[in-house]
Amino acid sequence: MRATAQGAGALGQFLAQARDGSDQAVVNWVQRIRAARLEPDDLVLEVIKAVIPDSGSIDEDSLRNAAAETFSMLFETSPDVDLFNLTDQQIADVIGFTIGNDICNRVDLLLGQTYEKLKYTPQDVQLVRNEIREYVHGLVRLELDKLGPRPMDAHGLANDVLAATLEVFGE
Repeated sequence: MRATAQGAGALGQFLAQARDGSDQAVVNWVQRIRAARLEPDDLVLEVIKAVIPDSGSIDEDSLRNAAAETFSMLFETSPDVDLFNLTDQQIADVIGFTIGNDICNRVDLLLGQTYEKLKYTPQDVQLVRNEIREYVHGLVRLELDKLGPRPMDAHGLANDVLAATLEVFGE
């Protein structure tokens, strides 16, 4: 989970630098992206490409998908949000839910063969996947609410949520 925590943390750091203008390279990148007037989906892809490398590894693919899903969640709840002017709480949410979504991806990988071996119906598999996602998102929300917008231990969050999820759903 170290790569997950590092990637989600880097995403949060990038968003904070974009908002605060604390890194000139990020400021220049944001200016180029703003000038391109991208649609939200394309903007999200550009942010993810800027932060999470694309070496073709399963871990990085999973993390990029988790980040994209997190941004979709953000736009769902706040359609007019400016990705380059997020609050500390919104940045913490991006970090936390990126970790949570990546955990869900990894649990899917872990349980995929189990689903096949036990001959679950697609409907049963989807019900279990939805329960896992709801559980993980609930854990992440609980932890984020405890912390507030102050800095978090992304690695600790990732390990705690994964351990709790596997304990509940690993049977």
